[in-house]
Amino acid sequence: MTIDFFKKECQEKTTAEQFGLMDLDDKTPAYVNKTDKEDWIAIIHNEKQQEITFTAIDNCIPIYRADGNMESRCDGMLTHANNIDFVELKEVRKDWIEGGIKQLKKTIEIFSANHQLADYTKKRAFLANKKHPQFKYSHKEQMQQFRNELGVRLIIENVIKI
Repeated sequence: MTIDFFKKECQEKTTAEQFGLMDLDDKTPAYVNKTDKEDWIAIIHNEKQQEITFTAIDNCIPIYRADGNMESRCDGMLTHANNIDFVELKEVRKDWIEGGIKQLKKTIEIFSANHQLADYTKKRAFLANKKHPQFKYSHKEQMQQFRNELGVRLIIENVIKI
């Protein structure tokens, strides 16, 4: 069964120069927020004010494993000007990198099985943590392995420049 990662009811469009992504962690989908800057988990800089579509994936697009349980997936994706950015949002102090990478990886694998990832010019995956906005690059090997396996650049940072 094909999984539609572009369900209209899971999408929000914006041309805002700056906005944030939020996830209340209450079984509701992540969403775009333009006003509550102190609560943003990921900060999006859209200097050219191009149209960006945010698609909530977790808690909006059902993806089931073979055993019938819900698959762990990333919070959402940003699509813009033939580019795609998968985003996982975290607000924890420890043990967040491994889990976040697994969620991004699984989502990208399922996306690739259902859509043409090769059609996108720039493909990135962001692991954003509000508690660790400035990430130190001690995970270069994991980031390179991620790129080698999926053809997607992994960035561990909460600022996304479009």
